[in-house]
Formats: sequence, structure tokens, C-alpha cells
Amino acid sequence: MWTSEKKSNPALDGPSSTSFFAPGFRMIGDIDSSNDIRIEGIIQGNLTTTKRVIVGKTGQIIGNVKANHVSILGEVVGEVVATDITVIGDTGVVHGSVITNKIKIETGAEVEACIKKYHEKKELNAAEKESSTRKTEKISEKSLQPQLIKESFEN
Repeated sequence: MWTSEKKSNPALDGPSSTSFFAPGFRMIGDIDSSNDIRIEGIIQGNLTTTKRVIVGKTGQIIGNVKANHVSILGEVVGEVVATDITVIGDTGVVHGSVITNKIKIETGAEVEACIKKYHEKKELNAAEKESSTRKTEKISEKSLQPQLIKESFEN
């Protein structure tokens, strides 16, 4: 009579945790999601998720991709930002730039991209502020403005 097993009702369950764009699908516009995303069609626009992006063998993205984990078996033209890892498979093609913590490029992949280490924005902002402060200090030390002001009053 009473069981500890939960029965699943597909009609009441939430949507699948993976958004799938099938071959033949074409979209112009940006995608912002909190799900895993698999692309087998063509996306012309930026794609952002907090999870995983998989560009399948028939998939093509013309735009920027930002995710935790990016796997590329198709083609991406733009900037790829992965907070964890980027995997470019043997059929993958990347033109643009890749910013990632870790990268794996399989033999046969076509990569014509600038590859950089991913850093949290907070770290970049702190480093940029420190660099900017140093530059400002150097400029103010070498500044001729006080002398110019003094000369203009003397004349």
C-alpha cells in the first residue's frame, strides 16, 4: 500500500535540463540560459549559460560563447569564455579567441584563435586599479603642470 518510491509524472516534472537546438534549426539573436545547451543547428548571436555548452558536429555559432564548460565538435566564430574548461574535439573549428582556465585540443581540430587564461573579473578589476594607480603616481611625479603654472604666474 505505502511505498517509499516516488513515482515520476512526466507532465508534472520540470523541463529537461538541456536545451537542444537540432540540425536544421537556425536562429538570429542572443541566448541566455541557466541550463546545459547543445547546438546542432546554427546560432547567429551570443550564447551565455552558467552551465555547459556543447557544439555538436553539425553545430555552428557565429558570436560569443560564455559558459562554465564548453565542448566544441562543430564550429565557433567569435570569443569563447569558459570559467572551467574548453574542449575542442577532433572535428572542432574555432576562429577568434578562447579564454579559459583549462583547455584540451584534440588532434585534427582547427584552431585559429588567441588563447588566454581566464581570470575572475574581481581579480582583473583589482589588478587594473593597481596598475592604473601606479601609472597615475608615475605621471604625477613627472608632471610638469606645477612648473607650468608657476611660470605662467611669473610672466
